[in-house]
Amino acid sequence: MNAVEVKNLKKSYPKKIPLPFRKVEWLEAVKGISFNVKRGELFGLLGPNGAGKTTTIKMLTTLLEPSDGEAKILGLDLKRDAREIRKRINLVAEGERTLYWRLSAYENLKYFARIYYVPKNKEQKRIKELLELVGLWERRNDLVMGFSRGMKQRLAIAKALINDPEVLFLDEPTLGLDVQSALFVREFIRKLVDEQGKTVLLTTHYMAEAEELCDRIAIIDHGKIIALDTPERLKRFVRDEDAVEIKVKDFNPAKLNESPFRLAVVKEDPSLNVLLLRGQVDEEDLPRLVEWLVKNNAKILSVEEKEPTLEDVFIKLTGRTIRD
Repeated sequence: MNAVEVKNLKKSYPKKIPLPFRKVEWLEAVKGISFNVKRGELFGLLGPNGAGKTTTIKMLTTLLEPSDGEAKILGLDLKRDAREIRKRINLVAEGERTLYWRLSAYENLKYFARIYYVPKNKEQKRIKELLELVGLWERRNDLVMGFSRGMKQRLAIAKALINDPEVLFLDEPTLGLDVQSALFVREFIRKLVDEQGKTVLLTTHYMAEAEELCDRIAIIDHGKIIALDTPERLKRFVRDEDAVEIKVKDFNPAKLNESPFRLAVVKEDPSLNVLLLRGQVDEEDLPRLVEWLVKNNAKILSVEEKEPTLEDVFIKLTGRTIRD
């Protein structure tokens, strides 16, 4: 049985607060998405900010009511069985303010253990196990306000495991973390799946993170899923074409809208007016691309062939990078 089943899920918001006699305009944040997550799978929703990832997570964790569509979590209906679903899942929400900063790490977990009705005779042992698991047992009596962002995120994950959830939802779990903290969180998430058999659904806009962690990935953009498969199979979508990076100077990126080639800006240095362009271009078309760039006043600084990545899949599907 699938852990998560989503069918034609939608969510719309009014653009303005509706007043009497005012016509209400609706913004579609999620536009009828469908996907399944297998038990024991690490599934990723990959997309830029504003793509609908967080809205989807909030619906699946019963924090938002869908406008339309269906979803089941562990075989339970999202609308009818919300109370039972909450007992068997948990969420690490985006941002730091999911903890009580004026409480210690231990007090935070004790508070959430009571909310989730962890039996009193198991509470102390459970808290100790989780704090040791995330490397915070020695800091258990310290106030959370004194923790670094990485430590707060580790504690937030421990908090989300307090009820031993069967499905764990993670919304941008490494956003804003330093390299070392992000590495710890990624390794920890992978171990939850591989060693504890948890089902994990995470959102991210980091290509490398999705490629490294996820068993399968759904690429979401403007509220729609535009591709869904394993990282390797998604990359096969562009493997027959050469990924090319071209560094140019004095080029107006708005001209890319007129280009016969699908290119996107992946890096820029405004102080030097230098852009790094990337896209899939066949070897025989490369001279035509260079010629087109030169005609549009670009000074070519370098041309390099690259291994295809998920970034190339996104560029091919949308004509832009995930950061646009």
